[in-house]
Amino acid sequence: MKRPLRSSGLNRNKRAGPSRRVAAETSAPSTIGGTQWSAARAPLQLLCLCALNAAAVLFAGCQTHRVTTSDGWPLPPTPRQPPEAPAHVKADRMVFTIGSKPDDANNNGFPDAIQASVWLFSSTHPIAIQQDGAFVFELFSQGTSNSSSKPIASWRVDPNSPQRQLASTFAGPSYHFNLSLIDAGGDRLPLERADMICRFEPADSSTLVQCDGVRTIQIGRRIAAK
Repeated sequence: MKRPLRSSGLNRNKRAGPSRRVAAETSAPSTIGGTQWSAARAPLQLLCLCALNAAAVLFAGCQTHRVTTSDGWPLPPTPRQPPEAPAHVKADRMVFTIGSKPDDANNNGFPDAIQASVWLFSSTHPIAIQQDGAFVFELFSQGTSNSSSKPIASWRVDPNSPQRQLASTFAGPSYHFNLSLIDAGGDRLPLERADMICRFEPADSSTLVQCDGVRTIQIGRRIAAK
């Protein structure tokens, strides 16, 4: 009597049917790029790889290569502290500006408040400097500042005067003044143009500093006085 043949694993797979064979094949691990992958975990691992690749692309795309303003120009350099003037540096020139139309501080129709600004410079220093001394302002009828004519008004502003204020600007220290015609004799003047000049008298009696030319303003009644 012959014994029945034992079925091998291959025969069992054949008898198992297509669905069991697919399950057996997909559960077997595979190797890709030196990394062992499990087919059952493949979707999760592929999702992780996609996320890492996307993050790498975004990171590379978000790197800042150039910072500009909204109109495309490069940003200005970082501001630096201006150099301080040595103690021996003295002013030898100035920048003198005034408002073209004085204000009417007391609202009587006659302008009386003149705003003036001065920067002191030395030819040996790149920016304006600060120096002890007094500022003298004189107001003349137009065209008479170089003659022996008497000024319409004059002011001498000493270092501690409330008319004088010191400010810090990009050009260096600047002096600002509020000059009142009322304090200098009165504001009820005829409507005309007037020339103002300025000079700086250092406290150490060094060389005087004079403005270059005159600054012309309008003085006198603007509306009919009541």
